[in-house]
Amino acid sequence: MTSPKNVVIAISGLHGVGKTSQARRLAEWLGLRHVSGGSIFRKLAKSKGMALTELSLIAEKSDEIDRLLDGMTVKEGKEGDVVVDSLLCTWFLKDIATIKIFLFAPEQVRIQRIASRDKKAYKEAYEETITRESSEINRFKKFYNITLEDVKNSCHLLLSTEGISEYEVFSILKYYVQTKLGKLRQ
Repeated sequence: MTSPKNVVIAISGLHGVGKTSQARRLAEWLGLRHVSGGSIFRKLAKSKGMALTELSLIAEKSDEIDRLLDGMTVKEGKEGDVVVDSLLCTWFLKDIATIKIFLFAPEQVRIQRIASRDKKAYKEAYEETITRESSEINRFKKFYNITLEDVKNSCHLLLSTEGISEYEVFSILKYYVQTKLGKLRQ
């Protein structure tokens, strides 16, 4: 598909719902850039020689890391022609994004996906993910006074990724985006 001008698509959701996979696919399909908040956070942790949970715990003490990452998200959104995925991007891009999507799945499904993706035992993936998500949710409330419900409520589309393949999720998102962009052109 030819990319329409100045499109910003934001995809939020907890870890393991398929945000990055779907954002990457949509970006490729539309010929847009792709920016992943999770990848940025992982690179930052790696550059500091830390585990993700360690960096999350440090981020609880000061809003510096979150404000840096969230500021990068807004900057990318303002540049346009991008698909952004992160836990909070739909909230931060609520006045910028053309399309805002929230993906979700039950905890057990998400953890199993993460364990498989990262080649970790389920228990290790569970402990790491729950620690990170708890830290993030607490920081959202503390630093920004927002909840996960606020993030969901900022979205145009809420979609469960449970029980359907990545291809089926992409097909649904592709149809939705195509329809929404078509309506915006009229």
